[in-house]
Amino acid sequence: MRWPLRRPFVTALGCKTHSDNVIVRARLAGGVRGWGEASSSLALPFQTGLNMAAALRRLGAAFHGADVRDLPRLAERAWRLEGRWPTAVAAFETALWDALAQSQGRPLAELWGGARRELETLLSVSAVSPKEVGRRAREASRAGHRLLKLKLNGGDGLALNRGRLRAAHRAAPRARLLLDPNQSYRPEGLRELLRQARRDGIPVELVEEPFLKRQWALLARAPVKNTPVILDESVQTPADARVVCRRGLACGVNVKLAKSGVFRTLEILEVFRSSLGRRAVFMIGCMAESRVGLAASVHLALGLGLFRYADLDSDLILKPTPERGGYHRRGPWITLPKRPRPGLGLVS
Repeated sequence: MRWPLRRPFVTALGCKTHSDNVIVRARLAGGVRGWGEASSSLALPFQTGLNMAAALRRLGAAFHGADVRDLPRLAERAWRLEGRWPTAVAAFETALWDALAQSQGRPLAELWGGARRELETLLSVSAVSPKEVGRRAREASRAGHRLLKLKLNGGDGLALNRGRLRAAHRAAPRARLLLDPNQSYRPEGLRELLRQARRDGIPVELVEEPFLKRQWALLARAPVKNTPVILDESVQTPADARVVCRRGLACGVNVKLAKSGVFRTLEILEVFRSSLGRRAVFMIGCMAESRVGLAASVHLALGLGLFRYADLDSDLILKPTPERGGYHRRGPWITLPKRPRPGLGLVS
């Protein structure tokens, strides 16, 4: 293994805000600067910009002089110190990974396996009126999107959610539909919705996190035999993954670097692979990252080549950052540059 920089030690950690997020840069003694982004999220309302920035500043002080070549130990200690602020720890870990890859002169996707150079993303459609769902589904289909994730709200009732499915299917009949109720259903309600979808001739490929997170008893009653269920918020740690796999509660997981960091994400994936083998269904998602944070998920997805689904569209929603590079986006396809820069490949 080659080390172009003689001193890959952390000397400083800088933060700046972007929307409700915090962008961090970890500087090494040799001049390299690694990028990370602490993302806000409606699912984690306590992860405010002020809290994330404070946690990052504490991590910067605690790891001053640390050698990034000892990254597994550094990440483990960071989670012990600031695990209350997972988005901040995940951003810190990502920044160190970026710095490490740059110190080796390698793109992160290559460091993580280099399995692929492109991936196809799905497009999420919010739980709006059926008419608006249809309009958005039609636009997505015309733009080349073949995978649509429909957001649902169990509190809106069966008729409205059924109308959303019907509208999406009419507008994009060739699109594959995934449902994301965002923890809003009960098993009986989900079962009836899926029964009505079959009656309407609408194929549903999978359902993501239908019930309140970590409600294992509810998941045991889920209609998983007919429609696969994967989890998101319920699985944030490897311990969560072990509970799910041991009890046979889901067939896969939507991992997010912004909530679990790199090492925990890799361990979560390994738990599901060890338990379910090739039957495991993997999605890689995002919270509210800009290009800076999303670049890490892109590189991980391309490096590992494990993910059946990619839900990486948050950069289309946020105000653009001054930073550029990292990846190219064209319709539903995300690719690396022909000659990617080392690390995440971001340029300020």
